[in-house]
Amino acid sequence: MRAYRPAVLAAAIVGALSACDISQGQPPANAASVALTPAATTSVPASNPLAPVAGQLQACAYDGAVEAFDPAKIRRSPPGDCGEMVNRIMRFTGLPANFDVVEAPVANAAAVIVLDEQQMPRRVIAFNADFMQIVARATGNDSWAPVSIMAHEIGHHLSGHTITPGGSQAPIELEADKFSGFVLYKMGAGLNDAQHAMRALLSDDPEGGSTHPHLDQRLVAVEAGWVEACYLSGRDCDAPEAPANAPGDSRSPPSTESVRPPTGRGAFAEAPVLAERSDGVRLPGPGGTPLKFNQFVYDEYAYLDAATIADTERRLYQLATEAGVEVVTLIVRDLHGLSPEDYAHAMLRQFRVGKLDVGNGAVIVIAPELGTGAIAMGPGLLLESGYQLDNYLSGIERTLANGWDYCRSKQACGAAWTENFVSPALQIGKLAGQWEWQIRYADFAAMRRAYQEDFERTRDGGYDPRQSRTWRKLVRFEAEVVDLRPDPASAQFFVNEVHAKMVGAPVLVRLADGSHLMLYLGERTPALLPAGRLQQGGRYAFVAREAGISSDTPQLDLLSYDRL
Repeated sequence: MRAYRPAVLAAAIVGALSACDISQGQPPANAASVALTPAATTSVPASNPLAPVAGQLQACAYDGAVEAFDPAKIRRSPPGDCGEMVNRIMRFTGLPANFDVVEAPVANAAAVIVLDEQQMPRRVIAFNADFMQIVARATGNDSWAPVSIMAHEIGHHLSGHTITPGGSQAPIELEADKFSGFVLYKMGAGLNDAQHAMRALLSDDPEGGSTHPHLDQRLVAVEAGWVEACYLSGRDCDAPEAPANAPGDSRSPPSTESVRPPTGRGAFAEAPVLAERSDGVRLPGPGGTPLKFNQFVYDEYAYLDAATIADTERRLYQLATEAGVEVVTLIVRDLHGLSPEDYAHAMLRQFRVGKLDVGNGAVIVIAPELGTGAIAMGPGLLLESGYQLDNYLSGIERTLANGWDYCRSKQACGAAWTENFVSPALQIGKLAGQWEWQIRYADFAAMRRAYQEDFERTRDGGYDPRQSRTWRKLVRFEAEVVDLRPDPASAQFFVNEVHAKMVGAPVLVRLADGSHLMLYLGERTPALLPAGRLQQGGRYAFVAREAGISSDTPQLDLLSYDRL
């Protein structure tokens, strides 16, 4: 049994979970603490309610049903207890929230994307008040059940999953399930606790569906997340998907049996929970269902200076809060048979670093015993910061050549050498933070209108990109893939060959109105995405950054896509 059982939500709060908001918090105060996390909140005037994305506010719910509801019925008057519940979950993620939580007429719970009063997409978790009471009844008033459901929906948004009008996709549901199991372990739940809501509320459809896998697959994903959290805490755990080279120690594994959280409001009076860092523990190898990371620096040697790492965690947390950019550093003993570059890109996917829809994450891999390192950037970050890759890598190699012998001899790097190891992450984050990572437009027509309005306004005064509402902005749109290898010599559709060499292969797509766009797809982007490689004739929801929309064939840099 674990001697360490942090206080969690009381059963009395389950019925009050009708609609939640997230109160303000602070980044981690030291190496072991994980802070309360603020969500980006926006007011919702009664005269201008949250509007749906792509004409219909739809998303897959926890049980797999496709949700569609009137956004005018969203309520934003959450009780304080509910905000506290979300905050307590977020304390164990190590990340800032990027969503609001509301009450809405959904069947149960759903992660959705809505348009705010500026017509910009915003992430929302919607809960039905009555559903929470149903959860309590169906699970025998199990206080962990609503926590596991909330953690699942939080996992969607923290990973940056795209919510398409047709609902979710099975691979990302398994990611959210795995995340739920991971977080519940850290909160002190037994494996039975982490799986109870799923067993009680979901039907066992052996065939599964296009949006949600069948029950057995989902239970395995929850277990895999719970087990991975156990391994990263340095304990010996026996369950599927155990990471390669998993460490074992003399301590007993945590119990899989149900653990009852404390009840009553006194549960909230306890001191902030301290998260266990994973330093000195072998990381899981790449492959399998991705799982969102929960700390910005992982040190398999446990040589880095704790105070310096604490400061670095705070600063990277702040960058993630203010700019949305996520940069993770891995100090590893081996590369699992991969090249440094391939391992870095595999871990970028495995740890879901950055938001998947906008590709604003980076993984820095440092393999001291091999004297080398590598940096993998998401497609969005690579566009804006990739030109600095060689400089960052040169700095890492100099640090290894000059400092690792000292670290190894002392089994401690000290503050100065630790700072050298983590400085590339701070530099990458600071540079990337200068760019906007919020999706500005929910369809390409809105971006084109804004461009034309700007053009008319500045016709006589000259074009200034600093005043442009569209220059290098992000847009989400739906389109059909027309040609995966458009002819650069075509007189009909312009292909910027110079840009293609810098960014990636051109892809011609057609919008619903019959107009065409030229997208540029990075070589490694498909491997990051659940949808895999683009298919000719397929319809997708795309997220892209403007790269020149003045021509007859507007040009955009592709960051992500989901099959419709």
